Amino acid sequence: MASARDPLMLAARIGGATRDVRIIEVGPHAYRVTIDGVEHAVDARQLRPGSFSLLIDQHSVTCDVRCDGDRYRIDLDGRTVELTLVDALRHGGVSLEADVVEGPQEIRAMMPGKIVTVLVAAGDAVEKDQGILVVEAMKMENEVKSAGAGVVKEVLVRPGQAVEAGEVLARLE
Repeated sequence: MASARDPLMLAARIGGATRDVRIIEVGPHAYRVTIDGVEHAVDARQLRPGSFSLLIDQHSVTCDVRCDGDRYRIDLDGRTVELTLVDALRHGGVSLEADVVEGPQEIRAMMPGKIVTVLVAAGDAVEKDQGILVVEAMKMENEVKSAGAGVVKEVLVRPGQAVEAGEVLARLE
């Protein structure tokens, strides 16, 4: 695993969205995981091959991971997430974000949670990295940002609504 001097930089593709992931080992079983700029403290223990106990920001979960090359299926406390991980260094040190910046974009929930605030409305022009909405997941509020400039076509959620990992929250064109 990556040490503080050598972080592991990845791009995670979940549905149509790509997320930048940085993992730094900070101690035995302890990691600092940053997803799209939001940092999480993670303690990971392997229970058996492919099965893990995770403490993420003081929230305990178990997960089973099945791997096929760079593709993963993760069963996390009864919820399933499918993703593809790509080493950012294999792509010139940049994320795959460029793949989703051009043309229509779907803003998807990265993990199960609850919508706290919607920051845009249909017809609004947005810039790259502009906040689209805020999702509460694992007792943390995370701002979901646009991967590129565009116009909000539709917002599919409202404050207080529960969402699942991979669910489309908004569309940009």
